[in-house]
Amino acid sequence: MAAAFATVPIAQADSRFDLAPGASRSWREAAAWSPLADLYAARSTLPAETLSDSTATQPAPADRGAAPSSDARPARGSKKALLLSILLPGAGELYSGHKSRATGFFISEGVIWANWVTWRIAGRLRRDNYIEQAHLNAGMGTSSESDDFWRLVGIYTRSSGSGPDSYEDALRRDARNEFPSDPAAQDAWVAERLPTGNRAWNWTSAEAQAAFRDTRHNSTRAYQRAKYSIAFAILNRVASVIDTQMLHRKDSKADVSAIDGPRVRILTDMTADGGGRLLVRSTF
Repeated sequence: MAAAFATVPIAQADSRFDLAPGASRSWREAAAWSPLADLYAARSTLPAETLSDSTATQPAPADRGAAPSSDARPARGSKKALLLSILLPGAGELYSGHKSRATGFFISEGVIWANWVTWRIAGRLRRDNYIEQAHLNAGMGTSSESDDFWRLVGIYTRSSGSGPDSYEDALRRDARNEFPSDPAAQDAWVAERLPTGNRAWNWTSAEAQAAFRDTRHNSTRAYQRAKYSIAFAILNRVASVIDTQMLHRKDSKADVSAIDGPRVRILTDMTADGGGRLLVRSTF
């Protein structure tokens, strides 16, 4: 926006003097515009590069009594903000001075890890449950076995014996495929892999085995959902890094705009008949 005013070259007489009708016009004009003439006389002593520009530019005076803006943020490095966002989403935003944006990322990060802890606990509790079912209904006495072992317990009704529901029968079929003409090697191969002692099982009923399978499936699904939380945590960090860099660019542009503050421009000119013009322009 600009505000301007100008004076026009009108020769006027001082009302306190009664000039004679034959008074000189040039004398009255000189008396009326002598301050402007003095101004130009002073400008004539300036260097040539100053005279080439008829404008005088100066920034508007700052209000010394004004309180600092609450939105003012100190300059922060983008690299450090990026590293903080990788370590903890929201830390980069907080470092840059954007507390509200940081709060959103802190909340989302807390929800993600709370979800991870919840599903890990649920998976562990369900695992303990199906192992206890195997102890009670299948006669097992071990607890520290791999997930593949518990999968076999849910597939076969018993660990030893013959028949399609026996794990030993499945091992002997595989041994015959491995050593078709060597019965001794087959027996050794089966004995090496057949569960014995407290690792052997024999389910009391098909319903008990089905309940075991369902509980184990729920435990596996809970652990899988906990892994999804890890993926969301990674995505949250990527989003925080992108947000931090966007905020840094926005703050940099705001700092550049703040440098180009309000300015006042004064333009002067002298007409051919000895008059003058004065223009004051303020941008804000």
